[in-house]
Amino acid sequence: MLITYFDLSQQGTTITTSRIRPHQGATGDAVSRAEILGLLGQAGPLSRGEIARRLGLGPATVTAQVRRLMNDGYVRELPAGARTGAGRPRVPVELIADSATVIGMSVTPTSVMLVSMRIDGTVADSRAAAFNPSADPLGQLTAMVVAEQAAMEHPERVVAVGISVSGAVDQALSTVRISATLNWRDFSLGAQLQQAVGLPVFVANDLFALTTREVSFGLGRNKDDFLLLGLDYGVGLGIVNRRRVFSGSDGSSTEFGHMSVDPGGPLCVCGNHGCLQVYAGLNEVLDAAPAAAGRLSLAPLGAGRLSLAGLLRAADDGDPAVVDFVAGVGQRLGRSVGGAVNLLGTATIIVTGQTTALWEHLDGGFRRGLDETVLKFLHPVDVTVKAWTESEDAVGAAGLALHNAISLNVPPRAGG
Repeated sequence: MLITYFDLSQQGTTITTSRIRPHQGATGDAVSRAEILGLLGQAGPLSRGEIARRLGLGPATVTAQVRRLMNDGYVRELPAGARTGAGRPRVPVELIADSATVIGMSVTPTSVMLVSMRIDGTVADSRAAAFNPSADPLGQLTAMVVAEQAAMEHPERVVAVGISVSGAVDQALSTVRISATLNWRDFSLGAQLQQAVGLPVFVANDLFALTTREVSFGLGRNKDDFLLLGLDYGVGLGIVNRRRVFSGSDGSSTEFGHMSVDPGGPLCVCGNHGCLQVYAGLNEVLDAAPAAAGRLSLAPLGAGRLSLAGLLRAADDGDPAVVDFVAGVGQRLGRSVGGAVNLLGTATIIVTGQTTALWEHLDGGFRRGLDETVLKFLHPVDVTVKAWTESEDAVGAAGLALHNAISLNVPPRAGG
């Protein structure tokens, strides 16, 4: 796979490519740098020995990577502490939280959520902007990045931009191959935006971005293997095996939502029939709920469309048809995820996305679906629902940008 490297020099930003394996395991240099920063951001100053023990890395690896992080200006040493026995004095290493910033953008058919995030994971700014994916999307996104930098006290400290979209993305080239929700095909978004703003730009499938962030900076930081189920406008499944985020040979992430679960089912936008997407995608759920429940009077928006809040109210009110409908969606999801659990032997699941607002009503059906499909020796399945906020996908994109900037050794620029 090709990985794009960005050289930020005074003469300008140049791009080269190298064929390497991205997202190596916990002993790989690329991931270990990001993991060290994630640990220091969470735990505070630690000695090199403590870092090695907590991350399961070799002392030599930690020493080498801390030295590189210090040279790049991301971390610094604090005064040595007390000796332990006959050993050398404990020298804590501290993250310099404001040494670098990344910008994360989550693109939807109607808006872009944008965040700026420091390397300790602190979100410094968050805002939403209206967006039309069919009207000069590059110009709109360029203007947003420029405006965000202009509002910063130290714009020169921005090291990368991350963008998450729903769809198939060639991450090596940061090209959106197809996004049904945005109606984009073969859009070289990363290269064009990088040229416009003069910063490294990493574009990824939204679930891949969230999963990468979870490995180094989130709930998955202490898990070697897990599945991240994303329930939103798209349905996705991030796969982490031995701390590696799986992606296809062309850089695309898994397209779990386009797994056909009923060949006789409705036509999906991808051209196949009965995909999981047509049953569990957020738009599809909201479209189908009124007819399935037989209650077109339930707070429709437009031609029979419910809002997510309206569907949640109906389920909370105990409307039997609505409760049964949502439980059925959960059961279909559970059966589909159960197949992945069997295939991969991974029984740890993190669930995220807007649709988790319905989780209280999805949960029973989801667990029934798991019980119907998961091999008994893989029980119990560990399911954790991650709190979702409006900025979650943008934070995921920022986390991906930070992970890649650190992994690919992109230092902060001089100035300020």
